[in-house]
Amino acid sequence: MSPLSCIIIDDEPIARNILLEYIQRDNRLSLSGNYAMVADALREFSIKKPKLIFLDIKMPGIDGFEMLRSMPQHPYVIFTTAYREYAVEGFNLNAVDYLLKPFSFERFLQAVNKVHVLYTADATEAIPASTNTDESDKHIFVKSDGKFIRINIDGIYYIEALKEYVRIFTADGSWIVYQTMQNLEDKLPKELFFRIHRSYIVGLRHIKSIEGNMVSVNKIELPISRNAKEEFMSKVAKDNFF
Repeated sequence: MSPLSCIIIDDEPIARNILLEYIQRDNRLSLSGNYAMVADALREFSIKKPKLIFLDIKMPGIDGFEMLRSMPQHPYVIFTTAYREYAVEGFNLNAVDYLLKPFSFERFLQAVNKVHVLYTADATEAIPASTNTDESDKHIFVKSDGKFIRINIDGIYYIEALKEYVRIFTADGSWIVYQTMQNLEDKLPKELFFRIHRSYIVGLRHIKSIEGNMVSVNKIELPISRNAKEEFMSKVAKDNFF
């Protein structure tokens, strides 16, 4: 597997130099950009196309949080900051890890290990493995509890977000997978699944009923967000799942 391309965005020269040294010591990483300002990084973002950002939070001009909120989708992010109080908000923006300055090389490696697990899973584990035109035979492989599990796509009832993990509920049981909700959503066939809430994706064929802002799937009631309700009901009506 090719090295993970990454960039540094931090207004502190010393912090950038430390990260540069750490990145050079890890052959899983390849530095493609080193920036003191978010604006400079954004100008080259479409060219560099990094898979990982080491991102400071408090910076002049656009800060780290503002950068991520402005992006419909963003790469893996590891926050590097001296401010402990922003950790919750950082994880709410789907950061993989949150490094408090000053951090050791060992702590840096822990964060990169998390990213590498996600990157490996995205590249190899959650890709449909069958080219059979029979939809019932399409499946994904996921890594859960140290094992590779084959899951038939048609058998997925729903998926629940658990911060940087997801739990996949099927007829055979549930599996906790170290992967972001967005990454998994991008790989599932959109004609069979719908994200009804930031925390839930449902298998459309397994919906038993819809009442108000709730969906019944496998005897479980799941909420439909206000923002998703109109598109969801339109899709259900159009595709005639009932």
